[in-house]
Order: sequence, then structure tokens, then C-alpha cells
Amino acid sequence: MATAAPTQHVHYPVLDGLRGVAIALVMFQHFFQRTPKGTAFVDDVVFGLAGRSWMGVDVFFVLSGFLITGILWDSKGHAGYFRKFYARRILRIFPAYYLVLFLAYVVLPRLGSPPVDAYLRDSLPDQAWHWTYLSNLKIALRGAWYEHHIPNVFWSLAIEEQFYMVWPLVVWGLAKRSLMTLCTVLFFVALGLRVYLAIDPDVNWIQSFVLTPSRMDGLVLGAFLALLFRMPQGQAPKVRWQIGLVGVLATALVGAMTLYTPEGWREQPLFALRFTGIALASGAVLWLALTGQPGSIWVRIFSQRWLRFLGKYSYALYLWHGPADALVRHSFQPTALVGGSRLPAQLAFVLAAFGVALLAALASWHLVEKHCLRLKRRFA
Repeated sequence: MATAAPTQHVHYPVLDGLRGVAIALVMFQHFFQRTPKGTAFVDDVVFGLAGRSWMGVDVFFVLSGFLITGILWDSKGHAGYFRKFYARRILRIFPAYYLVLFLAYVVLPRLGSPPVDAYLRDSLPDQAWHWTYLSNLKIALRGAWYEHHIPNVFWSLAIEEQFYMVWPLVVWGLAKRSLMTLCTVLFFVALGLRVYLAIDPDVNWIQSFVLTPSRMDGLVLGAFLALLFRMPQGQAPKVRWQIGLVGVLATALVGAMTLYTPEGWREQPLFALRFTGIALASGAVLWLALTGQPGSIWVRIFSQRWLRFLGKYSYALYLWHGPADALVRHSFQPTALVGGSRLPAQLAFVLAAFGVALLAALASWHLVEKHCLRLKRRFA
């Protein structure tokens, strides 16, 4: 299949589908996270899978690196390169994010509700870090997560925003080959830094998990693939089998580390490789979906309407699924046992929490986001 040189005006539906998979994985983990499993075998399987679906965030990192670098490269040399990029990013990211912060830290504390106050108690004093996209640094300084999903989920948004602040200048200043070389170097720097932090007895796994330098491998891998995708017309599909092989090997690595999880595994240097494997597997899937023939398995999977639907609203779902979890859990604790299994009650909880999150995401999109996105036309 001949692949045309992409531009920032081209929309790839399969990327919406991949984004939908990423947000589904994130919600799958978080909606199960606070429910103790039952004693049934099916609980071991489903709750175990949920506990390992945190890798959805890493899929987002690869996608962000790919899309942002593509936009930057295609607009390089055009008038208003920096101004237009940052204006478009602000219009895409800030409105929904700051709406959540405004409601959480300005409106809700004034309600005088004890459950709400308890929910925000540990994060409210640190709100300045969240308003400035530095929550990942604050979590690293704490060496511990906050008690609730707000603002724990903000750490990945902070990493992406920090990437957006620096990367346009890097792309602007380097030739293509030099930029691809830098991406390769930074990919291994991130891995090396995770290994180093795992060896350091004064650093725990959470600090390594949320720091931008130790998590940038997914972003720079996506950037590398964006540049590779912009090869001469028709060349991109020719490396499919090599990238597919890398994806198979990376998936095997991640699978082995998922099955073998000894006590304290997060602190072991060997397991720094798990992020490397997830990034490579995610990048391979992205590439296979983008360069696949119409009707191929990867194109069919990520063209599913329900996945593309989730992908369209993935940003708002990411912001709102934590509050939805708390709201539903306040009135419904999925602790009932059926034959030793909590899965029936938990599935009912997931449906309710997802419904609330989706309603909030749709409201966010139709009341705020889509109107701001229309303004991006002024910075095309």
C-alpha cells in the first residue's frame, strides 16, 4: 500500500481506535483498583488482568509522541511555527483540564460536604502543583500516590505537557536524521535512568514511574516512528515485518514479566525493561495499523466504531473517570459475594461508573471542548 506523506490535516481513524484501547485499559484498571477480589478463580483472572492494564498510559505516550512530532515536522519552516503549535495545544488541552481543577479545587470545597472534603483532603494543599502541570514532580517528592484518583491521574498529563514545552524547539533545530538519532539516544537514556533509580535505595518505584526523564521512551519512540512514517512515498510499508518482529519480541518480554512478578518486583532493576517492552509493542501496533491494507486485521480491529467512539472522548474520559469512580463508590460498594466471587457486583459497579464518566465526558466535549477546538482553525 502506498503511504502518502502525512500532514497535520490528515486524520487516521485507526489512531482513534488505538486511543480507545488505551483509555479502556486505564479505566479497566482504575475501576477495579479499590475493590478486593473474591476467592473464586474467575476473580483471580479478571482482577489480575485489571491490575496489569496500567499500560494504557504508555500507549497514550507513544501516540502523543507520534502525533505531536508529525504536526511539528510538517509545519517546520512555516510562519508562526511556535505560536500556532502552542495555541493549538492550549485550545486542545487546557479547557477541559482546568474545568476539572476549577470544579475540584474551587467549587467543591465551598459545598461544605464531609465526603467531598475527605476526598480532597490530601491533594487540596498541593493544588498549585496541579494548576502548573507539575503534579508528577510533587508525587515524586512525596514518594507516594495521593489517596484518590484526583489528582493521581494528572501525573501523565504533566509529563506530556513538559514534553510539549521542550520538543518544538528540538524539532525546529535538528535535521531529520539528527532528530531520529536523538530519539534513539533518549529512548535508551530513559531505560538507563530507570535502572539507575531502581538500584538507588533512596528512590522508590513511584518516583521512577512519574518522572519525565525516566518515562520519555514512549514519547520519543512515537516521535521516531512519526519521522520514519515520513519516508518517501510507498516506503513505510517495507519495514512492516521488521517492526512487527520487534513488536512480537516486545510482547513476549512484557508477557513474561507479567507472569513472573516476584515480591517487590517493581523495585528490581530488571523490571525497568517492562516500560521499554510496552513502548515497543505499542509502537509496533501503531505502525501495523497505520500501514496495513484496508481490511487487514489491525485495520479492522482499530476501525471498530465503539473503539473510535472511546478514542474521540478519551481525553475527557481520562479526566472524569476518577471522580465518576468516587461518586458511584460512595453510594454503591461492590462487595457482595456470589459463589465466592465479587465479579458480578464489580461488573455492575464498572457499568455504573463508566456511565457516569461517559456522561461527564460528553458534557465536557459538547459544552466546552468542541467550541474551543473550532478556534484552532485560526492557527492552522
